[in-house]
Amino acid sequence: MDSSSKTPKAEEAGLLRFEGCGRGVRGHHAWIAGGLAVATAVFILLINSFLLMDLMRRSAVFMGLVLALTFLLFPYGKGGKTKQPNALDYLLAVASMACGLYIFVTYDAFVARNLQMTTADVAFGVTALFLVLEGGRRCLGIWLPALALLFLLYAIYGQWLPAPLGHFGVRPERLVMRMYLVSEGMFGSIFQIAQTYIGLFVLFGAFLVATGTTEILTQVGLSVSGRFAGGPAKVAVVASGLTGMISGTAAANVATTGTLTIPMMKKAGFRPEFAGAVEAIASTGGLIMPPIMGAAAFLIAEFVGIPYAEVMIGAIIPALLYYGSLMAVIHCRAVKRGIRGLAREEIPPFAGVLRANGHLLIPIVLLVYLLMDGYTPTFAAMYSIAATVALSYLRKSSRLTPRRFLLALMQGGAATVSVSVACLVAGIIVGVISITGVAEVFTSYIEQWSNGSLVVALFLTAIAAMLLSCALPATAVYIVVAVTVAPALIQMGAAPLAAHFFVFWFGVLSNITPPVAIACFTAAGIAGASPGSIAWNAMRMALPAFLIAFVLVHYPDLLFVDWSLWTLVRTLLFSIVGIAAYIVGTEGYFFGPVGRIERVLFLGVMILSLAMPGVLSSWIGIGAFCVLTVFVYWKSARRAAVRPDVA
Repeated sequence: MDSSSKTPKAEEAGLLRFEGCGRGVRGHHAWIAGGLAVATAVFILLINSFLLMDLMRRSAVFMGLVLALTFLLFPYGKGGKTKQPNALDYLLAVASMACGLYIFVTYDAFVARNLQMTTADVAFGVTALFLVLEGGRRCLGIWLPALALLFLLYAIYGQWLPAPLGHFGVRPERLVMRMYLVSEGMFGSIFQIAQTYIGLFVLFGAFLVATGTTEILTQVGLSVSGRFAGGPAKVAVVASGLTGMISGTAAANVATTGTLTIPMMKKAGFRPEFAGAVEAIASTGGLIMPPIMGAAAFLIAEFVGIPYAEVMIGAIIPALLYYGSLMAVIHCRAVKRGIRGLAREEIPPFAGVLRANGHLLIPIVLLVYLLMDGYTPTFAAMYSIAATVALSYLRKSSRLTPRRFLLALMQGGAATVSVSVACLVAGIIVGVISITGVAEVFTSYIEQWSNGSLVVALFLTAIAAMLLSCALPATAVYIVVAVTVAPALIQMGAAPLAAHFFVFWFGVLSNITPPVAIACFTAAGIAGASPGSIAWNAMRMALPAFLIAFVLVHYPDLLFVDWSLWTLVRTLLFSIVGIAAYIVGTEGYFFGPVGRIERVLFLGVMILSLAMPGVLSSWIGIGAFCVLTVFVYWKSARRAAVRPDVA
């Protein structure tokens, strides 16, 4: 989502641009695309409040809206980013609306025929499948639609494959019906979540941006962490974490907060590649930071069959470990390089920030309260949006004038496009898996290749997720791996929430995983460094985050699953010691410079505490950490006594 501060510049140039979309539109194209975006936002608000509409009709209308927007906002190819929509784009947009309206008009007749398809049903169904695949190619890239097409071909021709992949085959017309005319396939539970939870929370984020809440969160970050060593980098962590809670998009988070924090870090003395990596990691962490998190978090609740509040609660400790490890890396690097905090006059007083604009944070507090109190995400999001609009009128600077209100609807409606189209395309894959039962084949292969070892199965799953992340967005990575591999992890003993969180975690980390690393590419443009150097710095700094995912499966008490106070404290201690040991080993600083041998030993402690599952190995790691800490402290104190200038 674009910030309200950027919108006037686009308008001055006669260009209406939506964050994350392939091109800006101007003139009558802007009026049409903007009108469709507003209609999409209003439709989301209506179907989740006052407008009673059956599932198939509302799904069909929503599909028509988001696909029409896709063809107007995303060009046919990379070379069309500066070109305005042409006749073909409008033809595809109209066809998208027609495919949605066809179900709206004829669905009762289809049910009355006992689901018997006519020639028109088949024609519109095939057209809808083509439009979804082409729309996915435009806004997501070629790989997810290609994978969906491969699954469609598998459904039709799978009877010719040898066991265990072979199945009885699905007639093409029956496949079209299951994909288009019933509430599975494209209109299955994944797309239903897109038009409810995900759509509403995207709109909530758009209204928070329109009122200036993201700027207030940055001010809060400055006031909380700006005075400490490495203050500008710690500001980036706090600000990006707070902003990421409501944006749900790593690249947009980098673009929003990075323009302030990355130059600030460079000015303080951090290298450009380090500054860009910090912002990329911090912004990516927003997708696992409660209360909103990334779009896939809502899918976890659906797949596992638990309330979203339990997913949100489960994410608290992993998110704190994620950001805590990044803070520790920054502190070590800052102390080692002598980078101090910001000057007092550069830091806004916390109380002053709250007095001036604290009312803008109330909707976020309200959202958390409603979710924790057991209300549905739909109810919580609707009331939080209403509170955002109402509270904006308490200050002139945050007031949602009719123009700003319309822009918020427009930006929010457009922001739902990519994730909704991803859910449509992924729905094809999930539908085929449901029809053919191929998920059982994946499960058997994972069990066979891992030889029954959960550790090996987790590594295979992580590799699969990281390979898919080279071609698919985070939400799509989660969906594909969750429906194919997560059942195998659960069958091998992993808790359902832990198994899905493992997959979700690696889908989120695709934002900083080379070669794609979209958050790193966005940060590179601001930092003035190469995307590759930022990505590799981010990978090195965020390695504990990758290992935390494994810890969650072996010790699900960190997710508050089958936990007790003792097991939670014990596992938290293991995790903190392992993370601290890794940071000392890679940064080479702990009370002072750390020698090479000690660094290797600290990395060994990390392996014992984090990488090797088992209570005994973790206790050995803690003991070794304590011994090494005493030795390094003694060595540092001795060095300081002999050479005070070095200390």
